[in-house]
Amino acid sequence: MSHKRRCRSLSFLTAAGLLALTACGAPAGSSPATGTASATGSSSAAAPKSAAVPEVQALVPDKYKSSGELVFATNAPYAPLEFFKDDNKTLTGFDIDLGTAIAETMGLKARWENISFDSIIPGLQAAKYDVGMAGFSVEHERLDAMDFVSYYLSGGGFLVKKGSGIEVNAFDQLCGYRVAVQKGVSQVDAVTDASATCTKNGKKPITVLQIPDQNVVVLTLQSGRADIAVGDKPQVEYAAAHSGNAMCVISTYQTSHSIAGIAVPKGNTPLLKALQASINSLIKSGGYAEIAKTWGTGVAVEGATLSADYEKVSAPWGVGPDGTVIESKIFTNPDEIKAGHTYYFQPVMKGCA
Repeated sequence: MSHKRRCRSLSFLTAAGLLALTACGAPAGSSPATGTASATGSSSAAAPKSAAVPEVQALVPDKYKSSGELVFATNAPYAPLEFFKDDNKTLTGFDIDLGTAIAETMGLKARWENISFDSIIPGLQAAKYDVGMAGFSVEHERLDAMDFVSYYLSGGGFLVKKGSGIEVNAFDQLCGYRVAVQKGVSQVDAVTDASATCTKNGKKPITVLQIPDQNVVVLTLQSGRADIAVGDKPQVEYAAAHSGNAMCVISTYQTSHSIAGIAVPKGNTPLLKALQASINSLIKSGGYAEIAKTWGTGVAVEGATLSADYEKVSAPWGVGPDGTVIESKIFTNPDEIKAGHTYYFQPVMKGCA
């Protein structure tokens, strides 16, 4: 079974790095995707230290109380979830801020270990780490190996240059366009299949530009060598937000795997319940919303709406009508998540193209 992210294991830029891209140079602020880094507190000024919550602390197993810490396995860079500050060693991002706050409400200290993405689940199974927090989607196949506690809504999106006039909100609308996509991700299959459909229907095929590095995917769009870039929703929105108003997300979509969760070794019910209680406590207190707003993750995009079909499917997941996560859920049974990919496309964003 593959342990890759829903769409990929992604290397991305810091905010400063995205603006510093050049056609021939390495992206500023980029960092190695593997290695070990530790972070013991939030690196965001907008994410103050969270207080321990007695009712959450009461659920924490003695094992973690005794050690006084919760060990998170993650995989940076993957902005805006987890990536490095300008010193290339201090972790920051939505996962880092939220995970640290989760540990604090549990009365624990967060310890972050940055490792390769494919090593996270085996490392959890070998008890090297307590939990994995690295953009995991809750998938049918993945639930055979891990349990999950949900904490944000992901999905995908189409990134275009502002003023391009390109308006698409589905893969089958990409006929004739040059589409940049990271090599090895699930969107490659979606775009390739759509290209075959284009040809079958007498339309121009999609020129699929498979690029090993997501940094270069964005650069390819910026430089005019691609018309559209496809990627995960948090990453394309982050790229647009830090592009100096040069790019925008024309449309986003959800799939049956759009809910993302913290990975926990199978059968650790007490830890699952403590994590769920911590996240729901942060949602209730407003701490979750504050962190999500800082990073633009787990919250609705202005002007975007979820399809009615997706709202119906996602309601049991604790997802609100605007796409926000309003309640953390525990997932342990593979049958809770439908196998395969079903896409729920949102309307074109007005004022983008």
